[in-house]
Amino acid sequence: SYFDDGNTRSIPEMEGGRVMIQIIGGNGDESSLNSQKTDQIIVKEGIKIIADFGVSSFSSNSETNVNEFPELDIFEGSKLCTFILGTFDGCVIFHLRPQVMVEPRVSTGPNVFNPLEAYEIDFSGSSLSLRIKECSLNLGHRRVIVPTETTFAVNVIKSLVNMSFEGTTQCELSWDFQGSSPILQVTSPGNTPAQSSHEDRQQVPVLIKDLCQGRLNMEISPVGGLSFTQASTSREDKEGLYDWKFFNAIVSPDEDSPTRIRDVLYDKKTMYKLLAVTKLVNADLEKVLRYFLTQVWRAKEIFDQEGISEPGKVIPG
Repeated sequence: SYFDDGNTRSIPEMEGGRVMIQIIGGNGDESSLNSQKTDQIIVKEGIKIIADFGVSSFSSNSETNVNEFPELDIFEGSKLCTFILGTFDGCVIFHLRPQVMVEPRVSTGPNVFNPLEAYEIDFSGSSLSLRIKECSLNLGHRRVIVPTETTFAVNVIKSLVNMSFEGTTQCELSWDFQGSSPILQVTSPGNTPAQSSHEDRQQVPVLIKDLCQGRLNMEISPVGGLSFTQASTSREDKEGLYDWKFFNAIVSPDEDSPTRIRDVLYDKKTMYKLLAVTKLVNADLEKVLRYFLTQVWRAKEIFDQEGISEPGKVIPG
C-alpha cells in the first residue's frame, strides 16, 4: 500500500496477519441468559463486536516535510525520515447498547429516535501492544535510534462514549526500552549519521534510566482534558521524582506543579542529561540553558544556607 497527502509519504507493509471477529447479539430474556454456559460471553443488551488481531511482521518507511528552522540547522527541503519494523497485536471491544439514563436530561426523557441520545459505546477491555525490532528517525545530520525489543502497550480500563464520541476514558499506558535509552546521533551538517564513521559522529542517550520503563493510568475527560494517576517509572511500581505528578505537571498543571518542576530542575542528574542532548542539537542553546540552570542551582544553595524551603518566602509580602 501507499499513502501520500502532499506532506507525508508512507509505504507500510505487513506479513503474517490474523484477525478473528465475534459479533454477539443482545438478549433481554433473563431465563435464556441463565440457561447459558458460564464460560460464554453474554450480552444482555445491544450488540458487542470483539476483534482479535495481530501481525507477525510489519514495517513502514515514511517521509514528512519539515518547516525550515535555520537556527537548528534545519533548512528548506529537509525531511523527517522514519523507519519502523516490528510486531503488534491487540483486541478491540465495541459494545453498542442503549444508554442507561440515571436522570432524564429533559422532562420528556431522552429522544429514543435520535441515535446520539439513545445509544452509547463501551470500549472497555480493549488493548494494543507493539514490539519494535528496529526503529530510527532521521532529520538531516541527526538521527534517533530506538532500542531493539522496545515495547509499548495500551489497555483500556474503562471507556464509555455516546454516538458523538463524547465521554470519559481511562486507560493504562506502559513502555519499556529494555534497560536502554533511545540514542541521539549527530554528525556535521551536509552528512548523515548512517554514512558517517564512528569518529565523525557524536551520540548521547536521550533518557535517564528512571524514564526508560514505566506504567501509568491516563484519564480523558468529556471535554478532552488529560490527567495521570498511579504512574510507575520502575518495575517496583514505586513513587519518585517521575511519578504521575511529574506527567500531570506537564499536561494538567495544578497548584503542586511548580514544586514538581522545581524539584526536577534541582535534580542535576536529569539536567546534565538535558544539557548533553541540547548541546548536540544546538551549542548556543545549550550555553543559555546551562547559564540558567547554574543560576537556579546557585539560588538553591543560598536558600539552603538560609534555611528557606519555599523560594516564594523570599519575596516580601
